[in-house]
Amino acid sequence: MKKNSTPEPAVTFREMLAYTDYLAHRWLDYFKQHDAALAVAIGGRTPSLRDLVGHIFRVEHFFATFVSDESAPTPTAPPPDPESPSLENLARMHQEAHEKLALYINSASEGDLRRMRTLGPAKVSNRKILAQTVLHSVHHWAQVAMEVRQAGFPPQPPQDIIVSPVME
Repeated sequence: MKKNSTPEPAVTFREMLAYTDYLAHRWLDYFKQHDAALAVAIGGRTPSLRDLVGHIFRVEHFFATFVSDESAPTPTAPPPDPESPSLENLARMHQEAHEKLALYINSASEGDLRRMRTLGPAKVSNRKILAQTVLHSVHHWAQVAMEVRQAGFPPQPPQDIIVSPVME
């Protein structure tokens, strides 16, 4: 069977990381205007929206550290902050993780992305870890949008990638 040399249409990790950065900044700006929305109770392991936003950024940081430092043992996920992080601290958490992920994505070779790692009970590639990182964020930002809307705060325009400035 002859291998097709035509590149496969794809969305890149660089584009997906830009989209998650767009979503993070969009919501951080929203919370500057509607700080009370961060106190919305949502239950579960993230009792409030502030806790959920902190979770999004802690997971970004966890995976950014994991793929960036290949010699380090598997990092442990940082525990939830016993103090509610300020909006400024949330923004800083995201920025640090985003910068680390961007550096990795911009320098990773195909071999780096194929490298298998142990993460808990699973053997996964760095490519799969990056996919999990961006999809985890997108999933939870949709949850944030639903919780804000259900709590009666002013809705935002759609956050879908199709209406974002991220890609052509």
